[in-house]
Amino acid sequence: MQSAIAAGYAVLYVDRIGVGGSDRPPAQLVTADTEAYVAHQLVSRLRADRYRTVVAVGHSYGSLIWAAAAYHYDDVDALVLTGYLHATDVPTQLMIRDHLRPAPGAPEGYLTQAANFRRRAYLHPPGLVDGMADADERLRTTGTTGELMSLKKLADPTYTSRVRRPVLLQLGASDLLFCNAANGLSCAEPADLCAREKALYPQAALSATVVRDAGHSIQLHRSAVRASETALDWIDHTLGRGPYPRAVLDCR
Repeated sequence: MQSAIAAGYAVLYVDRIGVGGSDRPPAQLVTADTEAYVAHQLVSRLRADRYRTVVAVGHSYGSLIWAAAAYHYDDVDALVLTGYLHATDVPTQLMIRDHLRPAPGAPEGYLTQAANFRRRAYLHPPGLVDGMADADERLRTTGTTGELMSLKKLADPTYTSRVRRPVLLQLGASDLLFCNAANGLSCAEPADLCAREKALYPQAALSATVVRDAGHSIQLHRSAVRASETALDWIDHTLGRGPYPRAVLDCR
């Protein structure tokens, strides 16, 4: 976010429903589709004001929300989807589900992860910024049973099949949720992401980049600065403001 502001972009940072200071409606109603509707309302409000160009940036489940919003409303100019591919490593996915717990002090159906689990699943220790694992543990948030059901749509290309805008996929090279070469899920190079995802975005101009020395939670790693710069360079190019970034592969 700070990199985007420094580059001259206005940034609207949004917590998901149920996160931060937002309301916590019934858990089963908080799904990717209802959150996509909220995203659509935000984009509409921005366009009603003085902002004519809107680029959506999501991470992990947030990327799924923006894919759903693009499917239903098609109202942003480009999408940066980080920590998001269709095929997941099944053992890692099951491990994550096995470590979900009821969130203390939250309404029924709100979930969080078991203590000290996030550093195992989402972080790449050799590349971490000092202190980030502890900070991530302190700040872990909640999800809902409705969102958990929505995760089934990760493997479903319905949302992305109707995305008509330019898309950048950005993934940590050591993302355990999506990367396991032994299981046929290679993501060592941008070409690997293109090979896995190109057919699932038939109407989009798809690009891909891989962040070295980073796990799923890219922004907690030392390579986050480089990752942000690459995404911003891609946005600049997509909006006609700069050359195509060398770290990004055009999947066409």
